[in-house]
Formats: sequence, C-alpha cells, structure tokens
Amino acid sequence: DIGALRGLLAALPRCAWLHSFSAGVDGIAPVLRETPDTLRASNARGAFTSSLAEYALAAALHFNKQVPRCMANRAAGRWERFTMNVLRGKTLGLLGYGSIARATAKLAAAFGMRIIALRRNVGGEAGEVVPEATYGYDDRAAFFGAADFIVCSLPATGETRHFVGAAAFEAMKESAVFISLGRGDVVDEAALVAALSRGRICGAALDVFEQEPLPADSP
Repeated sequence: DIGALRGLLAALPRCAWLHSFSAGVDGIAPVLRETPDTLRASNARGAFTSSLAEYALAAALHFNKQVPRCMANRAAGRWERFTMNVLRGKTLGLLGYGSIARATAKLAAAFGMRIIALRRNVGGEAGEVVPEATYGYDDRAAFFGAADFIVCSLPATGETRHFVGAAAFEAMKESAVFISLGRGDVVDEAALVAALSRGRICGAALDVFEQEPLPADSP
C-alpha cells in the first residue's frame, strides 16, 4: 500500500534504510523517487530463486504428467490406460536469463531437457548451464516456436510491458505450456485468456498477475 508507506516514512523522518521483502520494487517506485538521497533501499533479489525454479518444474510436470486427468480418474474411481509423457528431450525456453532462469535451467537439465533462452544481452554470462541456443529480442518468434515449455522471469520495465502478447502465443506450439514467474505486467493476460480459450496453447501456470490479489471475476 503506497499510501501506508508514505505515512510510515513521514512518521519516521530519520529512517535511513528501506527494505522490500519482494524482488521487484516497481510497486513502491513512486515513493522511492520522493525520498531523499540519504535513504537507502534494498530488495530481496535471489531470496525466492530456488522456490520459483521448483515451481516452474512442478508446473511443467503438472501438464506433462497430466495430473488433472489422474486426479479426475481417482475421484471417479476410473482405471484408464494412457501414455505418460516425459520431460526428457523436451525443450525448455527461458524468457530472461537471470538468477531464477539459471536455477530453473539447472533443475531442467537434471531431467534431460534441452535448454534455450531469450535475453536482451545475447552474449551475456550464462551461468552453470549454457543454453543450447540463445535468441535476441528480434528473434522472439523463433524462440517461442521452438519451446515446449516457456518460463518467463522478465522484470517489469517499459520495454517488457506485455512482452508476451497475442503474437507470442500465436508463435507457440499448440502443445506448449506457458509459465510466468517474473512480473504480471510482462504478460498480456487478455491475450493469454484468448489463447487458452481457443486451444491455441496447451496450458499456463501463473505465479504473478497484473492485478494482485485477483478480482473475483478473474477467469
């Protein structure tokens, strides 16, 4: 709550350090711009890296192993024979290649997945797992079309707002799964709903949204 934060800082004129428990500080950026240069600010960058990487793999397994189908069969007391998919050999596309993406790549590599990445700085440091292919922003359509699972961990900036929109979903495979971990503003949620509604992609798992908490009428 920006109003509450403004009130708190007004009541603490000698405050010298402000810490955000989240990695992103775009929500409190207006207040930070109003504070004197003597106030230092920090965030929790890296604190949730492992948790979010595990979430990404859990989401991939949820769709790959058809967990809803298994749960429906269990609830119905139904014995159904079907082929269980595997992650090995599937392509994981990492949209952004910061700490979260690198941790996700490390886990995915243990499953035998192929790793590709899309990042602004194509020649930047790769970390422990070097992607088999790295795409620049101008090659985003090829990136989206090559991945079976797309994990988005981009930060919220003017350049990345609605970076994943209708064109991105059109470029994805119909069997693709989109997983969003970064910032809600990066994804055009209306375009995502449209893509899911007409079966343009297989599924999506979102940990972040443009509006949080979600409104009661959210699809």
